[in-house]
Amino acid sequence: MKKRGIFICFTGIDGAGKTTLAMSLTEYLRDRGIKTIYVYNRYVPIILKPIISIGDFLFLHDKNIFKDYHDYSDSKKDISKKYPFLAKCYQNILLADYFFQIFFKIRLPLLLGKNVVCDRYIYDTIITDLSIDFNYSREDVRKLLCCMLSFFPTPHITFLIDLPENIAFSRKNDIPSIDYLRDRRYMYLYMGKEQRMKIIDGSLSLEDVKYMVKKNIDDVIRWEKW
Repeated sequence: MKKRGIFICFTGIDGAGKTTLAMSLTEYLRDRGIKTIYVYNRYVPIILKPIISIGDFLFLHDKNIFKDYHDYSDSKKDISKKYPFLAKCYQNILLADYFFQIFFKIRLPLLLGKNVVCDRYIYDTIITDLSIDFNYSREDVRKLLCCMLSFFPTPHITFLIDLPENIAFSRKNDIPSIDYLRDRRYMYLYMGKEQRMKIIDGSLSLEDVKYMVKKNIDDVIRWEKW
C-alpha cells in the first residue's frame, strides 16, 4: 500500500511571508529528490459566493473595509448578533465549501502519496474569515478548530510565521488596516501555542527564516525516512 504523503503547512497574518516560504520549501524538497507539490489554499467562496453578494447588498452596501475597517467590522459583528441563525448558516456553508476545496487540493494528493506544502489552511480561514467578524472567543476558536481537524487532514508540521503588525502592514498594499492585522495576530498566537506549532519570528531576515524552516523540515525528513 502506498504511503500517505507528508503534509506541511504555513500560517500567519497577511504579510508574514507565508507564500515566499512555502514556495521556497517546495523547491528545497524537490532539489533533494522529494516529490512535493505546492498548494495555495486561501479559501475562495464558490458555493458561498452568491450568498455573500446578497448579504453585502442587504446589510453592507454602504460599508467599505478599506475606507473604514472598524465601521465595516463592527457592522458585521452587529449583523451576526442580530441574526444568529443566518450567521450560523453562513459559517456552516463556508466550512462545507472549504471542505470540498481541501479534499481535492490536499486530502486526495496526500492519499495518493504526494507530499504537500500548503500556503494557508483551516487555521487561516477560521481566524481571518470567521473569528473576528463573528466575535469568537479563544475558546470558540479552539473548539471549532478541534472539530474541523476531525474532518480535515492534520499537518505533520505547521509553521506559524509571526511578526509585528506594522512590519506586515508595510509589506503589502492590500491590507485594509493595521488594526485588521492586530485583531487577528493575537488569535494566531493563541492558536499556535494551543496546536504546538513551530512559531518563527518573521521579522528576522528572509535567509534566517528559511534556515529555521529547513532545519525543522530536515528533522521531519529523518524521522519519516524519506
